[in-house]
Amino acid sequence: MVIRLPIGDDSVDVSVVSWNSWPVLRENLPALIAQDYPAYRVVVVDNASADASADEVEANFPDVTVIRNARNDGFGAANNRCFERAAGKYVAALNPDAKPEPGWLRALVRALESNPDAALATSKVLLAADPSRVNACGASVHVTGIGSCRGLGDDQHAYVSEERVAAVSGAAFVARRDVLEEVGGFDERFFMYMEDIELSMRVRLAGYEIVLAPRSRVLHDYALTVPPWKFYYLERNRFLMLSSMFRLRTLLALAPALAVAEAGVWWFALRSGPRMTWAKLRSYLSVLRSLPSIPAERRKVQAIRRVPDRALLQMMDAALPRALGAHPPLAMRAADGFFAVYAALLRRIVRW
Repeated sequence: MVIRLPIGDDSVDVSVVSWNSWPVLRENLPALIAQDYPAYRVVVVDNASADASADEVEANFPDVTVIRNARNDGFGAANNRCFERAAGKYVAALNPDAKPEPGWLRALVRALESNPDAALATSKVLLAADPSRVNACGASVHVTGIGSCRGLGDDQHAYVSEERVAAVSGAAFVARRDVLEEVGGFDERFFMYMEDIELSMRVRLAGYEIVLAPRSRVLHDYALTVPPWKFYYLERNRFLMLSSMFRLRTLLALAPALAVAEAGVWWFALRSGPRMTWAKLRSYLSVLRSLPSIPAERRKVQAIRRVPDRALLQMMDAALPRALGAHPPLAMRAADGFFAVYAALLRRIVRW
């Protein structure tokens, strides 16, 4: 099968990041190649795989462009290498373990074209192991920066209309290339996890909307697990995002909520054992090492600001993600009650 190369302003470069991903690429690339969009290019960005992924893609899918990175710089940096070389109006990202259904790309682009104030559109991501259930219909962002899969476990027939969401799911989304250039693409400090949330927040800060494209569907090989290394990145990157996103007075107003969230996160870490506790401590150490660079990162992010912090807070959730089921139900209800009251207070007092 031949991929139709970009031929006009509406063309799309689709970035697929690979790290030892050949087993899933050989299953999912045919579905990507078979998309009915009239002008697109598939780019596999290989992060120094040890399983010859890049060689296998070139041998078996000669119409796919392969970018070979000398080392594994992470998900965001790899996508940026593709985005930097793109020439069309749109760029898209698709996880290698996500299989797009027919019409996936066309529905994504159509969602952007029908929402001119939107810069990002995200797919309805279903669980490959149980396609009747949702993996993510966009992402939710708690007022303390905790990100989660929006709609995880819900029936696939939910979320049938295009609607505004707080953030995209990094598993499958499309973006206006000019806006990505404006906001600077993915933050390459993150390496993995939370980079889709952080990018979405910057896009919102720049004044653009984000929409769910429910007719754009992919099947994602996903399981909700939080090993220590993932916990480290989630916690470190959450603080890096918050440190640059909000005005300092907003961070001060958020301090009580952040303190309550930290107590809950520490309870989870201590209950989960020494490896998780060490992962949480390592996240603090990494943030401390990043302190010298944070002022420059803040200036860069704040330079794109077109909306006030109160607009960001309006799209953030007060309720904690249901996936935090390790906490006792009574504690979860108490935390949700606190955050509901505090978020309502924040939305009243944060007028800037």
